[in-house]
Amino acid sequence: MSVKFDSKSGEVGGGGWSPMDADDRSNYGSRSQSPVWWIGAVAVCLGLLLLSIILGMVALNSRAINQRDTKFEYLIYNLTKDRDAVRDERNQLKIHSNNLTKELLILQSQYNSMAASRDELQREVSQLNLSRAEKTCLQGWVKFNNKCYYVSPNRAAKTWEMSRKDCQERGADLVIITTKAELDFVKKHYDVAWIGLSDKQQEGKWKWVDGSDLEGAGFWQEGEPNDHNSNEDCVEVSRTASAWNDASCDTKFSWICED
Repeated sequence: MSVKFDSKSGEVGGGGWSPMDADDRSNYGSRSQSPVWWIGAVAVCLGLLLLSIILGMVALNSRAINQRDTKFEYLIYNLTKDRDAVRDERNQLKIHSNNLTKELLILQSQYNSMAASRDELQREVSQLNLSRAEKTCLQGWVKFNNKCYYVSPNRAAKTWEMSRKDCQERGADLVIITTKAELDFVKKHYDVAWIGLSDKQQEGKWKWVDGSDLEGAGFWQEGEPNDHNSNEDCVEVSRTASAWNDASCDTKFSWICED
């Protein structure tokens, strides 16, 4: 092996041989590869760190998602529960409404029945009033203006007191004349007849047999009442005069009763 020494560079050359031994070359190679190795290590660390961060975020997101799902499930449960409660309340209201409708129909039916009974009673009352208004007179009595009158028999004559007693025994009393029509009805039966007017209790104070006072001027003949001989306390009707006249109560005349 030839060796060539270069005096300028101080290097020995020749035959491809280098005075740098094997260890020096090994150390040189290690020094030239060291930065690449550290970069790889750092990259791996960063990758692992990034992976850890990503896994942590995934875990947090999963926990948040689980919490959100739990809240949604709780909310859905409450809404479902409220819906069921409202549905039950609605059903109860429907049942209550149906019951009220049935009760209303029953009440309406009862009202209709009561209304029909009321109308029937009103018709009966009307018929009774009509029957009462259309007075029926006993046999032997005369009907006039829905009143019944008893006219004493022909040639029968009694004092005022006895005439009144006869009327009372028949469930009536001497006639009370309040209208001209009634006066005309009474006077046509006899020339003279007793009526239920007198001032026996107090002179000059004329009263009917029912205790009521004579109202107004009455239907007196001209110049009557005059209480002739201070003994004329009872009243008779004269056919010829078509008016009243005071006379002695002991005089006997025909009479007319009114029921």
